[in-house]
Amino acid sequence: MTTPPRTSDEIREAFISFFRERGHVLLPPWPLVPIGDPTSMFTSAGMQQFKPQFMGEQPPAAPRVVTVQRCFRTTDIEEVGDTSHLTAFEMLGNFSFGDYFKREAIHWAWELLTTVYRLDPARLHATIYLDDEDSYRYWREVGLPDDHIHRRDEDLNYWFSFPKDTPGASGPCGPDSEIYYDLEPHRDPAEARLHTGPDGRPAGVGYSDRFLEIWNLVFMQLYQHPDGRRTSLPAQNIDTGSGLERVAMVLQGKRSVFETDIFLPILAEAQAVVGVDYLGGAASELQAYAIRAMAEHCRAATLLIGDGVVPSNEGRGYVLRRIIRRAIYFARKVGVREPFTARLAAAAIGRLGVAYPHLVENEEFIRRAIAAEEERFTRTLEAGTARLEALLERLRAEQRSAVPGEEAFTLYDTFGLPVELTREIAAAEGFTVDDAGFQSALEAQRQRARQHTKFLLGEASPLIAALGEAHSEFVGYTHTSAETVIAAILRGGALADLLTPGQEGEVILATTPFYPEGGGQLGDRGNIVTPSGVFSVEDTQAAGGAIVHRGRVAEGELRAGQRAHATVDLHWRSGAARNHTGTHILHAALRAVLGTHVRQQGSLVSPDRLRFDFTHLEQTPRSALLEVQQLANEKVRHDLEVQWRTMAYRQAIEAGALAFFGDKYGSEVRVVEIRDDGHTFSAELCGGTHVHHTGQIGFIHIIRESAVAAGTRRIEAVTGEAAEAYLLEQQERLLRIADRLNTSPSEIEERLDALTGELERLRRQAEQLARLQTAAVTEGLLASARQLGDSHLVVARVEVASADLLRDIADRLRGRLKSALVVLAAEVDGRPAFLAAATPDLVARGVHAGNIIRAVAQAAGGGGGGRPDLAQAGAKDTSRIDEALAVASRLGSEALGT
Repeated sequence: MTTPPRTSDEIREAFISFFRERGHVLLPPWPLVPIGDPTSMFTSAGMQQFKPQFMGEQPPAAPRVVTVQRCFRTTDIEEVGDTSHLTAFEMLGNFSFGDYFKREAIHWAWELLTTVYRLDPARLHATIYLDDEDSYRYWREVGLPDDHIHRRDEDLNYWFSFPKDTPGASGPCGPDSEIYYDLEPHRDPAEARLHTGPDGRPAGVGYSDRFLEIWNLVFMQLYQHPDGRRTSLPAQNIDTGSGLERVAMVLQGKRSVFETDIFLPILAEAQAVVGVDYLGGAASELQAYAIRAMAEHCRAATLLIGDGVVPSNEGRGYVLRRIIRRAIYFARKVGVREPFTARLAAAAIGRLGVAYPHLVENEEFIRRAIAAEEERFTRTLEAGTARLEALLERLRAEQRSAVPGEEAFTLYDTFGLPVELTREIAAAEGFTVDDAGFQSALEAQRQRARQHTKFLLGEASPLIAALGEAHSEFVGYTHTSAETVIAAILRGGALADLLTPGQEGEVILATTPFYPEGGGQLGDRGNIVTPSGVFSVEDTQAAGGAIVHRGRVAEGELRAGQRAHATVDLHWRSGAARNHTGTHILHAALRAVLGTHVRQQGSLVSPDRLRFDFTHLEQTPRSALLEVQQLANEKVRHDLEVQWRTMAYRQAIEAGALAFFGDKYGSEVRVVEIRDDGHTFSAELCGGTHVHHTGQIGFIHIIRESAVAAGTRRIEAVTGEAAEAYLLEQQERLLRIADRLNTSPSEIEERLDALTGELERLRRQAEQLARLQTAAVTEGLLASARQLGDSHLVVARVEVASADLLRDIADRLRGRLKSALVVLAAEVDGRPAFLAAATPDLVARGVHAGNIIRAVAQAAGGGGGGRPDLAQAGAKDTSRIDEALAVASRLGSEALGT
């Protein structure tokens, strides 16, 4: 490249090209939801996908690697809106796994910065660990002056793969070297060394706004043992990270990442939404803050939704909901009332689409998902903020400075106001939030609401770990029975030598054909037969590195060390296999019909049915479900071969196999694939059992599709014999309905149409009779109305079929009497119903129907209330209606001044 890169796309390409020329293999980025790393909520660094390689658990794909990784971090959400903080960003990184080390990392970083980016060497500074003489020497080799090299202690220039303050923690670690760019070289050079850090010590580069960190080089060279000792690693590794947004800021000569080409199109759309020329400097401080928050959060939400996250009240979905709602909150603070998030998402996709084409492919889904959340939040925001503002006024009057945790939780749970937003609004008014009280209320609610099925994975057992590795060899993919040995027996959580007739226990086999519960598929059942007894296996689970067979002794006794014949229940296994393959087929069919945004979110595979949850924003139309079912059964009829093979994890992902976020995978994975006419129809990483050909499924029938949570739907289906039984049951039900309707199954709809028409005619006739009844009742009540001064009082018990008719009678009386207070009672569905109504002139004089009806209902053991002009109430004891009307007569007379 003859000229230095300027745009973010050019910088990305320049970084990749530079390191590919130096033997690095370009690997695809991880999605923002880490694959195979359930311990992390989001991908927050370029090195995250290489944890197993750095820890020595898996071999690297290549000794030298380069990536551009999209990242998301939650630490600065409440700061977004200023000129520097971001939640989503891109990290440029080069990595070495036991290949090159400090010298090459430093020399290449310097070469890229000064010869490709063409940054002024005089404006570059580097920090190193206190005694890292190697790094110091290599920085001096490239020509960095001594006064531009800054030594810092372990708190600032050391990297740990574990929480370093945790006693007994261990893992790889090593010093790092951070590269800074001087944004204000005209200032006193001594400031670079003498600037004081937060702890009062000379901190050098790193704390001042004058210096911007643009690259961090991590040298993983040591292993810290639990006792704190550090020894050299067998292989020395390099992990670097350079923020694209910051590099773009430097190369484009800007003072903020928001001034770079990365954000300009999104900011332009945001300023159009607000109606102010932000880019021209015409926005107020509040408007500018809101526009930046809107742009950043909508860009981040676009990336998250593009990687399969949908708004919800838990985990990743809650973080996504939080940033979308924060963007909406700040937009409303500056007067925005129209929907805008989809517009900003479209602008973000337009800017990011070149690097991340999956965003373009899923643009419609992304825009709909973010717009749906905006609509949902807008409906509750006004009520929530009004309640919070009223609460703050009350607390201020009570001279209190903290929002109680229970109140913050009510705002969150009832009004959908994130506690972070409550905290931010409260802080602006000088209040804090009782976070401990909020968390306590939140946990109590979660405990009450935690009703969904948990798929037990089993807990690690020291007893099982003590058995070593001579057990639990799984042969169930190819065998449903096996000759084996009882490696161990557990009873009551302890090792046992013997199980006697009827005793429950857990058996561990040396070799087993029993599939342990996993991937949504229930564990196998069957029998373990020894020379002395039969053990009935009722469940199979994975626990502590072993396959554990749970059940009871059906005959004789079982002893540890005995030879045994293990046999899986074929009916149970074949049913589960049919449904598991059926799940894969339905998943692929849904993606084909609804779009590739569909991702499985969880499943249950049992022998008699299947169920799985998937990302989708709205109810799937019946026509689409029919298309899905037709496509799925087309693949069943084609009797396609179901193939599975073991391959490298990265190879499987690059080949297009679907992995499920949160599941943990090793370096070698099992891929289950279904191909049709040379094309892959379905390919998923899966450890479950499957049929060999799709024709063995027989038939797939979708029973229902329903909502699980916002953005998550659920499919329930049956296959094979269960599908046949379900359809036969439905047919029998149809025949019974036809018999009751005295018609044939083919004429049921016509018969129902005729009955519906007859019911509608009868309903209209009943309404007409009710109107005649109310008219007659009204005439009778007019004759009995008491005149009190210029007004009338009507208190009566009437015979009507519904509470609505009470209101109709009251309206007629008010219209005829002009100035009247009406109190009516009736027995409706076996319970007392009361209504009070007052004409406008009486309301103006202070008559309050709501207060009167409350007292009347209380006299009959009930309660209620309402507006001054109209109120309704109910009670329990019909025998006290007349007593209640006596109260009404007295209160009515008092209200009308007699």
